[in-house]
Amino acid sequence: MNTWIILVVAAVIVVVGAMIWNSSKKSEQTTQTPQEQTTTPLKIGLNPWIGNGLYYVAKEKGFFAKEGVNVELVDFGDSATGRQLLNSKNVDAVGGLTPESVVLLASAGADIKVIAATDTSEGADGVIATASIKTLKDLKGKKVAMEVGSPSHLFLAYLLEKEGLTTKDLVIVDQPAPDAATSFFAGKVDAAVTWEPWLSQVKNRAGGHVIANSKDSPILPALLMVRGEIKNSRSADLAKALRALYDARDYISANQAASVSIIAKGFKITDKDVTDQLPTFRWLSLEDNYKTGAYSTKELLKATATLWYKLGITPTNINTDAIVDYSILDSLRNK
Repeated sequence: MNTWIILVVAAVIVVVGAMIWNSSKKSEQTTQTPQEQTTTPLKIGLNPWIGNGLYYVAKEKGFFAKEGVNVELVDFGDSATGRQLLNSKNVDAVGGLTPESVVLLASAGADIKVIAATDTSEGADGVIATASIKTLKDLKGKKVAMEVGSPSHLFLAYLLEKEGLTTKDLVIVDQPAPDAATSFFAGKVDAAVTWEPWLSQVKNRAGGHVIANSKDSPILPALLMVRGEIKNSRSADLAKALRALYDARDYISANQAASVSIIAKGFKITDKDVTDQLPTFRWLSLEDNYKTGAYSTKELLKATATLWYKLGITPTNINTDAIVDYSILDSLRNK
């Protein structure tokens, strides 16, 4: 056979072989099992709570990538928006929301699971009041600014119940925490439930002081919530994400300055803003999730469900026992 013809035939064989191989690979890709499809982003919504800086560190330092999970962080402005994003399936999970959001979602019929508490407020939230108000009992009949249905509402309601009072015993001015603080400084209300940095600015009103804070009553854990279907279908990815968050926690402990810069960039605030808030909360370890008592996640959810029912925020007293699902944490703990 002519040498030229032989070369042409050989080239055709190579091209056809390559086409068959590529076709075979495409077929393999389209028939992958869900477990093999690791490129689908795990979308986690985050509110502007300083404790959520943990997620930014895990992303920036490559801890999610190291675990082999593609995490997409979705910022939102307030708890109501976060609940809506989760319930409407625009995100797979939400970090940073507190027990009242869990109860509200469950009351609306949402299938959600709390798979971990990532951090907790220990001084970041509090009640500020005028000089004449010395204790929580002194709030009775007074004008108090706070956001109804929010973490601030839960914080105040929880504390008042210990004193034999409810928020119905107060004159409530419904305002978000920043506006509540502004109203207090302007002399429009007698007290306000707010958080940092406004707690530290309490002396902007003569005689203003903090009468209760979350350091003494740490009832606002930041919870990682997921939709039930995501918990079932992507448990391996959720386990990887949690491992990455614990790696980020260890990194922050050893590299505070670098971590502060990452968190500041994530929240679009200054390094000083972050540093000032570090003493007001605590990132939780895996073992912290297993501590029992009144401030455990399970007990706080039960207490919140009861409070929200008593106050008429929810029509029934939600059973929260099945909402807390630590099976993924268990798998990490037992390794």
